[in-house]
Amino acid sequence: MAKPIDQPYSKFDSFEQFFAHSEQRPGYWVELAKLDFTREIFDRMKVLGVSKSQLATKLEGQPALVTRLLSGRNNFELATMVRIARALDCEFRCHLQPIGTKTCWIDVLNEEAKCEPVAAWNPAEFQRVKFEPNVLNYESIPAAA
Repeated sequence: MAKPIDQPYSKFDSFEQFFAHSEQRPGYWVELAKLDFTREIFDRMKVLGVSKSQLATKLEGQPALVTRLLSGRNNFELATMVRIARALDCEFRCHLQPIGTKTCWIDVLNEEAKCEPVAAWNPAEFQRVKFEPNVLNYESIPAAA
């Protein structure tokens, strides 16, 4: 793991330099993991139509507990993450992704889905796309103070 740079945040000429510096700090990755898990909770709640108070009931806690969990500032314990997953009819999984790779999760049904068959899949209809990580295009716009 690269040694964190001790340069203060106030001495960067661009956002790119700031974010490159931030990505070398462990705290950046901790906060990113917390926000990713929180986003997954919100997404699952939306799919199931579960409100915050309903989730609190499933977790056998008060609504304030769910508010704190979903604030983005919570430091989740594994036990809490498992309890939340189970309350949302999920299994908790953790994954180590080697640096420089991307992971694609695919949920597979345990049984055959009961729906009409879809048209045959033809690989020739698809084309390879080029992945360009961290390419951000910013457009300057005038703003009044």
